[in-house]
Amino acid sequence: MDVITQMCQERDRARQAAADRTRQLQELMLEHVSAIAAETAKAARLDQMIATLQQGAAYAPEPAQAADQAETKAEARPAPDDEPVPDEAERMPAPKVSGLVAQVIADALAKAGAKGLSGTEVNDAVRDAGYTLDASEKNKTRLKNKNLVYHDRKAQHWYLKDPTKA
Repeated sequence: MDVITQMCQERDRARQAAADRTRQLQELMLEHVSAIAAETAKAARLDQMIATLQQGAAYAPEPAQAADQAETKAEARPAPDDEPVPDEAERMPAPKVSGLVAQVIADALAKAGAKGLSGTEVNDAVRDAGYTLDASEKNKTRLKNKNLVYHDRKAQHWYLKDPTKA
């Protein structure tokens, strides 16, 4: 009987040790989960601040003097061979709009000409310029509300409106 009692006591100690280790592991996991949650929340706040600052910069009008200097200093670059250049009759001049993201969109749509761009292609142009998807969506809507661009839901393409046709 002593052997059975000893084995039961050994089993109880093993169960208690396992329970203690499980509790310790859970406490460590909670610590790390809390730290991960705090870092994730911090990153999300920073993303939001960055997007807000970029969006604010997108709505800020560019100084005319800086734009003039940039135009005089800019070198003429030929179009890459892999991008088709639309005919001059097909290409519309890009309107000058306030905001950097809005100008990126207007330039991309002007370059696309009459064929327009899908929403994804517009977003890609904005993303390639270093801005967020959110900035792209907000500025597409803003340009649409200002009647500078047109979104054809059926074709799912965006087009630059011709300023000569009211």
